[in-house]
Amino acid sequence: MALLLADGSLVSYRSPSGGYVQLTLTAGIRQSAFLEEKVEEFCQFIPTKAQIVHYRSSPRCNGKTSPCLRFRVSTEKLRPIYNLLYPAKQRRITPAALAMLGAQAAAWLWAEGAKADPVGGAELGRVGCTTEEAQLIQQWLSMLTGAEAIDLDMALRRPRLIYTPTQATKIRQALLPYAPRTRKHLFCDDSWDVAAVRSARTELLLGAGRAGSQGIKASALA
Repeated sequence: MALLLADGSLVSYRSPSGGYVQLTLTAGIRQSAFLEEKVEEFCQFIPTKAQIVHYRSSPRCNGKTSPCLRFRVSTEKLRPIYNLLYPAKQRRITPAALAMLGAQAAAWLWAEGAKADPVGGAELGRVGCTTEEAQLIQQWLSMLTGAEAIDLDMALRRPRLIYTPTQATKIRQALLPYAPRTRKHLFCDDSWDVAAVRSARTELLLGAGRAGSQGIKASALA
């Protein structure tokens, strides 16, 4: 449930023989390493032979599609998680669900939705669809880390929590021991040059015994 608090979808299917719950996790090509880490985490609790597969997104209004990655698995073992995250068959963040979650769930949430600003503060998305859900997340994070959001931004379709540099540092330091390895940079106060950071997936492909795809030789770009 910690993994699925901010990402993924669960769909319940019923049949005369019982039924099952289907989990779907998706990611862009550049987030492949992060998706692989999620799948590793999932398989620690529910072993499966399901694999990450490539597919193309549905056409946008301009008719274009994008390459994506998807992990999908169906099992009745997800039924208790579905019941907690989808009360009345609608996805909601509730006090009952948050009461069962701790710092590891908060770290996954930060890894999913945190975006640093140039002065060291941060805004946190993926905190639900309503003001009430965002306030529940804010209170839960405050209890776990002591950090207080200074504002609840409702300018976009979904709410975001805004943290000052001091409060963002507090929450990063508290959650760093639980940070997903492929998103640890989001839990550090160092200034990151995003353009200079290589994809974790690229680093994996360059490792021993992993052959990357062949391309046309050309001069390196700055």
